[in-house]
Amino acid sequence: MSMLLIHHWDTDGICSASMVIEEIGEEIDNMVPFIGNYFLTEEEKEMCSGYDKIYIVDLALPEEDITSLLKHARVTIFDHHLYKPIEGVELINPLTRGEEQYRYPSTTWVLKEHFGRKVDLLAVLGVVGDNEERIMENRIFRKVIERFCKREKIRFEDLLRAVHLIDSNYKLNMKKEVEEIPWLLRDMDIKDILEHPVWNRNNEILEKEIQEIVSNEDAWIKKGKTLIIKINTTHNIISSIARKIAWSTGMDTVVMNRGLDRHVQIYVRSKNNLTRLIDLLKEKNLKAGGKRDVVGILAERERAEEILEFVVNFLEKNDER
Repeated sequence: MSMLLIHHWDTDGICSASMVIEEIGEEIDNMVPFIGNYFLTEEEKEMCSGYDKIYIVDLALPEEDITSLLKHARVTIFDHHLYKPIEGVELINPLTRGEEQYRYPSTTWVLKEHFGRKVDLLAVLGVVGDNEERIMENRIFRKVIERFCKREKIRFEDLLRAVHLIDSNYKLNMKKEVEEIPWLLRDMDIKDILEHPVWNRNNEILEKEIQEIVSNEDAWIKKGKTLIIKINTTHNIISSIARKIAWSTGMDTVVMNRGLDRHVQIYVRSKNNLTRLIDLLKEKNLKAGGKRDVVGILAERERAEEILEFVVNFLEKNDER
């Protein structure tokens, strides 16, 4: 039986993919979609059609994409983001049976529980990757991480830096490298990650650019309780910028990036529930995906300002705070 693993490009997705490979076996191929796309291109769908079994990990693909995959393959999804089940899909997601998000802060933790694994580096990196410093506000996982760090004789800051180093690959659009990392991580410890020379060089480039953007508060546009930041970069740092600004200010944050060739990226981070926004954007035939508190959108250049205005108006009208 031919098997394919489709996973997200961030640390949680990469570590989850590594766990699936360990549990399912090495007779599996893996891929990430074009970085930044929360959907499959027609070319990618065609490539997937050659497989009998497909695992989707930490990636909320559109229902129409999954339906397309079901025409030729059995599909299993591992995730920790809440979305409706799809007929014919095996969905491994505790949230669909009523569990709370704070108990499953990463897909690695879903996999750890599902396969009965011990708390290991892969599981913990996924947890830290999706939550960064804020995971220490979660009483359950603060204890988990503190016990792990004590056992391994490392610091929380080491885990956080390891996440940034792994993520540096997708942020620099290194798709091939991202797809190789799940295989590499199986034989790496935290020291190997922290001392990886290429990842450290990547991260230096990114940290400098992110800091320049985040510190330039004069360029921020404030509308009500929403901050709008417009950037122009070829790097996939839009989510990092939105996270840093939203967490430091406590405000809803919308970042627009016009620096990519194919489309304009818009990324939203909010304390309000954004699931309705995703539905409304899809009704406008836009490529949009995400979860309760974040949404990523790909817009045609000529529609970008229109979509930005629509998103900001939605946030202002639907403020639940």
